[in-house]
Amino acid sequence: MTEAKPRKKRRSLAGLTAALERATTRGGQARAHYELGLFHDNNGREAQAIPHYREALALGIESEVVPEALAWLASSLSKTGHPEEAARRAGQALRLTTDPSLEGFLRRLLRRIDRAVDESQ
Repeated sequence: MTEAKPRKKRRSLAGLTAALERATTRGGQARAHYELGLFHDNNGREAQAIPHYREALALGIESEVVPEALAWLASSLSKTGHPEEAARRAGQALRLTTDPSLEGFLRRLLRRIDRAVDESQ
């Protein structure tokens, strides 16, 4: 039996933006950008999430978060009409992840991207 993960406190855009402004280290800034990306993504604003995921990765988000950041970036890219980069980022995440559920998500995402590319040709 697995334990339920503790619930994270729901954060507001203002709170997440303030956390980014307060972040003084690259790691803190990376984490703040990642959380802003998640916020936008979870609220159906994939195009707004993309620059935050990119910045989190560029700033060097913690290595254990990199596969997820790449996966969510790939998903957002896919939803905003960038299938080539989406496939590349999903492939990077797939090579890095050790999480079976994330691996399954990425494999399904890659199949959807392939179908969308095939249908557009």
